[in-house]
Amino acid sequence: MIRSLRTGVSGLKSHQARMDVVGNNIANANTVGFKRSRAVFNEVLGQKLLGLSRSAGSSGITSGVVGYGAAVGSVSQNWNQGPLEFTNIPTDLALNGDGFFIARSTERLLLTRAGDFIFNEDGTLVTSGGLPVQGYAVDSNGDVDVSRLGDISLDYAVQEAPEATMNVILGNNLSSDTEVGDTVETQTGVYDDQGRLHSMNVRFTKTADNSWDYEVRYTGDLVPPPFADATGSLSFNVDGSLATATPITVNWDAAYVATGPSFEIDVTALTQYSRESNALVVDRDGHASGSLESYNVESDGVMWLNFTNGERRRAFQLVVGDVGNLQALENVGENFYATTPSSGDLTLGRAGREINTAIVSGALEQSNTDLATEFTDMIVAQRGYQASARVITTSDELLQEVVQLKR
Repeated sequence: MIRSLRTGVSGLKSHQARMDVVGNNIANANTVGFKRSRAVFNEVLGQKLLGLSRSAGSSGITSGVVGYGAAVGSVSQNWNQGPLEFTNIPTDLALNGDGFFIARSTERLLLTRAGDFIFNEDGTLVTSGGLPVQGYAVDSNGDVDVSRLGDISLDYAVQEAPEATMNVILGNNLSSDTEVGDTVETQTGVYDDQGRLHSMNVRFTKTADNSWDYEVRYTGDLVPPPFADATGSLSFNVDGSLATATPITVNWDAAYVATGPSFEIDVTALTQYSRESNALVVDRDGHASGSLESYNVESDGVMWLNFTNGERRRAFQLVVGDVGNLQALENVGENFYATTPSSGDLTLGRAGREINTAIVSGALEQSNTDLATEFTDMIVAQRGYQASARVITTSDELLQEVVQLKR
């Protein structure tokens, strides 16, 4: 009788623990990056009533054990992907796949699925709790340096320095129907060291059936002119493809460009077909100076800075981490997890490369809690709790009957 009372108490405790887990899941139904938990019960073994040595005829009787009730064996987490909610805030980031964002505390690196980040007053990218988010730095050549893990920062006053034009590529078509002596012109501009744009005219003159001369001229009014005029020639095959071309090197005046004495005119993309002439500049380097206009994070975690002059530059790349045994991670609160000896070593890498995941900018991963499931589990836990309480009251009634036998 006394044993059944304690068995009922174990059921009460176990179902109360399950209710605590369900309540926590429901409370975090709208918590960014939250992963729901579940309580798993184990049977508590009790007294062995029949031993294997006892026999009935020639057969042994299977031992019988009366259990001592139930206990919570573990509380495990469901690591399934949560739904994504798009916010269009560039520092809101979500992981679509495996892995975790990495943040730095004073003692260690912490893992989180919550990507509601912001830039603080120092320009450092931090979590909602203020911990610095970790990433890879970008070197002077614009390449990501995976050997340098550290805090991520952004200078809002950053500028893109001007760059002089060093290459101009001409493309499209010069019509084979053009009469000898006729001309085709296109206008463009080139940048000097200060980012000033200078107008440039390219004139093609047909000299024979498959031959053209072309001339590059400055069309502004500066004295001295920023670059000198230059000429070249072209010849085409019968099928309209380029046969030969005299390359043009245009010399900059040293008063405008000191970093390079000339720029090249590439005409290898030109053709001569029987249709309209539409030769023009298809590509050109160089640009004016620019200030920071916006930034965005791409799926591999690289943040690009976008400048008012149309140029882009890598700022950093977010690092992503993962472990071998997710269930062994230590939940340290505030959507953070820490590695343990059982979880395995933390593997750091880049999204889409070392870690099988993609970073979604302007979105947040929502809780994977399903309220319908949680309320169903709540009802089951409530009924289990009531049944365990009924075991206690019934055992009490039986004890009462025993006590009353003496009367």
